[in-house]
Amino acid sequence: MSVKVLHIINDLSLNGGAQRFLIDLVSPPPAGYEIKIITLNDTNEFCDTLDAQGVTYYAWCHLSLKEKWQLLRWPDVVHGHLFPSIYIALAAFGKKRLQTEHNSHNRRRDHIWMKPFEYLLYWRYQTTVCITEQVQEELESFIPQWKSHYQVIYNGVDLSKFSLTEKPFPQPTAPVRIGMVGRLHPYKDQPTLIRALALLPERYELHFAGEGDRREEYQSLAASLGIESRVIFHGIRSDIPDFLDGLDFYVQSSIIEGFGLAAVEAMAAGLPVLASNVPGIREVIDCETSMFDVGDSEALASMISNVCEDPASYQAATQRSISRCQLFTLSAFREQYYQAYQALVNDKQRLVNGKTS
Repeated sequence: MSVKVLHIINDLSLNGGAQRFLIDLVSPPPAGYEIKIITLNDTNEFCDTLDAQGVTYYAWCHLSLKEKWQLLRWPDVVHGHLFPSIYIALAAFGKKRLQTEHNSHNRRRDHIWMKPFEYLLYWRYQTTVCITEQVQEELESFIPQWKSHYQVIYNGVDLSKFSLTEKPFPQPTAPVRIGMVGRLHPYKDQPTLIRALALLPERYELHFAGEGDRREEYQSLAASLGIESRVIFHGIRSDIPDFLDGLDFYVQSSIIEGFGLAAVEAMAAGLPVLASNVPGIREVIDCETSMFDVGDSEALASMISNVCEDPASYQAATQRSISRCQLFTLSAFREQYYQAYQALVNDKQRLVNGKTS
C-alpha cells in the first residue's frame, strides 16, 4: 500500500529556493509513494517537470471548498513549506504533519503577538525539519517547548548536473566573472557585492541570476558607482549549471540564509566560494577564511582579489569547493525525508493498532 504525501507551498516559481527544494524532493517520487502538490496561487513554472514525473498539482485559489476538503482528507502525511502555507496545512485534521524550517530567522519572530500562533504551529507539527544545525538552534531558542519535534536534514544537490572539475585560474588579461544566484531581495544583500565590485579593477565583472522588486534600485546603485557596464542582471535562469560554468568566482552575500543551496551548487561547479558569516550558510562553508562580515564590502573586495590574483590560493579554493560539496548529496537528502515520512506513518499505525487491540 502506497504512502500518500501532500505538499503545500505558496507557489512554484523558478526564483525561489524552497520551490527548487520541493521539486528536487519529489522528482521522481520513490516506489511506494504517491505525491500531490497544492500551491496557494497559480504560479507554477515546473508544470512540465511535474507532468513528466507523474506528480499531480493543484492551485488552492482555483479549488472549490469541497475540493479543498477532499484534498486535505487524502494524504497520510502533509508537508508544509513556507508561510502562510504551513498554517493552511493545519486544516488537515487528523493527519500527520511535517514542515521544513528553511531559515534561521523570519519576520514572524519579530512580532510578539505572533508568538502564541507560532507556539500552536510547532505543537501541531509532529516533525519540523531544520535544514542545518544552526537553524535548529535558532528555533530551539525561539520555541524550546517542542524540541522533541525538531530534527536536522541537510539540503542536497544533484551533483551529476555540475562539472565537479577544478576551475582554471583566470589569466591576467582576461575578465574575472563573479556571480551570485538568488532573488533580488534585501535578505540576499546584493548591494554589498556591487559596492565590492567598485573597489576591484576594471576587468572584474558581476553577474546576477535571479529576479526581484529591487532590480531597479540595484541597477541605480551600480550606475551611481560608475560600474553599470560591469554589473549584468540575467534575470531568472533555468540553466543554473551553465550559468555557473560561465563564472570564475562565486559570492553569497546574504544577511539571512537558512542553508545556502546556491553556494553548494557553485562549489559543485568548481568555483571558489565566499559567503557572509551568518547562521545556516556558515555551517555549509565551514571555513573562516572563506567568510566575511555582513555588509563589509571592503573586506569582501580584498578577499576576492587575494584569491583571484594568486594562482595557488585560487587552486586551493576550487579544490576545497569540489571536496566540500560532496557532503550535500541529493540522494542522502531525499532518503532522509522519505524515512521521516515513513516514521510518521508508522507512528500513526501504532496508535491505530493500540486503539483496536
